[in-house]
Amino acid sequence: MKRIVLDTNTLISGLLWDGKEAGIIERTEKKEIKLFISPALLDELEGVLKREKFCKRLEGKEYTVDKAISKIVLIATLVEPIHKINVIRNDPEDNRVLECAVSARADIIVSGDSHLLDIKNYSGIDIMTATEFIKKLKGHV
Repeated sequence: MKRIVLDTNTLISGLLWDGKEAGIIERTEKKEIKLFISPALLDELEGVLKREKFCKRLEGKEYTVDKAISKIVLIATLVEPIHKINVIRNDPEDNRVLECAVSARADIIVSGDSHLLDIKNYSGIDIMTATEFIKKLKGHV
């Protein structure tokens, strides 16, 4: 079973829109994929979901911020990163994704963030888009 970390933009896309990211979350709910998240990533997710531009989308999905966070907490395994990573200097918050993935011994980080995608692999963890991840899964089914 693949061990993955979804960055915040991927989680938001999966929660609020239909598409590849939503499919990844569904596969996590079906226990086909093991999702990991850290307290720092949960805090970031909550903060972003509270932005005005997402409020209407939440309402349209009959979600509240709390329900969206609860859904992720239910399907993900919470890890507390031990080591600080400072590889991404242009957007230091992206390092929290790497910290979570390393602590979770993840196989893959799924992201739409160029700062992460440009790295391609960190400490043996592949970093790819949702499209690339779905293709990889289909190749192993």
